[in-house]
Amino acid sequence: MAMFTLLLMFGASGANATTINNDMTYVTDITNTVWQGTRDGKPGEGSLLYRLEFSDNNQVQVIKQSGGFNHSEQQTWRQQENRIIITSYANSKIKDFDGATLTFYADERVSFSLDGDSFIIHKWHQYRSYAHVIFVLLGLMLLNELCRRVVWSNYLLFFILPIVLIPLWTSYDVTYWFKWIKLYSVVGAAALFTLIRFTKIGNMKLAKFGAAAFLAINISEAVMQDFSMGNTANILNAIGGILSIITLTGWLSIQADKSKERDMVWPAMTTFWIIAYDVWNIVFVYLNFPGSATAQLMVLISATLPALFIKKGTWLQARAFTLAGSFMYYFSNPAMFESNVVMMPRNDELMLAAGAASFIINSIYAYMFFSKKLQQRRLNNATG
Repeated sequence: MAMFTLLLMFGASGANATTINNDMTYVTDITNTVWQGTRDGKPGEGSLLYRLEFSDNNQVQVIKQSGGFNHSEQQTWRQQENRIIITSYANSKIKDFDGATLTFYADERVSFSLDGDSFIIHKWHQYRSYAHVIFVLLGLMLLNELCRRVVWSNYLLFFILPIVLIPLWTSYDVTYWFKWIKLYSVVGAAALFTLIRFTKIGNMKLAKFGAAAFLAINISEAVMQDFSMGNTANILNAIGGILSIITLTGWLSIQADKSKERDMVWPAMTTFWIIAYDVWNIVFVYLNFPGSATAQLMVLISATLPALFIKKGTWLQARAFTLAGSFMYYFSNPAMFESNVVMMPRNDELMLAAGAASFIINSIYAYMFFSKKLQQRRLNNATG
């Protein structure tokens, strides 16, 4: 089981090995096909997702989603040998493909190039994409169990591979700062949790505080991203993230238990906090990284289910293992993630509703949390 899980990560990177080639054999009839591509946006955009639905009447439905933009419109297309030309109308809001060079360099990949900007657009397969979503969920749950039960896998995954794989990861031109910070912050958390579980470091107050601090920092990174977007939905969600941070409590109770697995447990972490956090986090990804939202929902579920139904109290440990695993998988094979995006329903109204839901559920938890604290303080004063 251990070797199978690790080989999946290594083997998946082979899908990116295709090099740019303008060979005319790479010409595909795109009529009645769907193509999708993601790329990092400019500050204030987050990540951009494009979906192109080509029809047989030289019309293409162009969908563009980013941090503050949701639009879908008809444009025209034509194919010249191994090139695709998309032209917008005068009143179009999406002008991204005007003047761009869209060139086949593989049977299911097209290279976008315009004024020094480039990214890859992949042919989309519905059933394969849904299967990939399930694969992410089950694979990460298996990874969590692997890390719980096989000691050496923790050191390999979170100490050795993040260094050995740097040349591979940098070769894919993942340039968005947030993704790199997220990668190494969660890998660092998983490494610390490994030391807490299997060494005397777990008895140190500083290590316990560090475990809680990693979670708070992880949330803070996302809060800064949300505030940088400046949209109402993002600001509401950012406030929800702040409430998640200030309601973290009981970090001194973090410890490695006495079970065979030596799980790191946080007994003071409540189920309500976990649910409120999950809502906040999926809303964050939904607003800022629409191309990753469905997959990241699976990442959240892969940590929450084991923590609620397999081993209670292990949510933070599971969250670190599954999130680190998902980022390492993405960095090892961005093409696999980007070619199998399953879009969530998304428009301005849904985005605002999502941000409001995150704000409300975290506000409710914060109210209950501080009300309980206040009642406890009054009781202590009355009996003191």
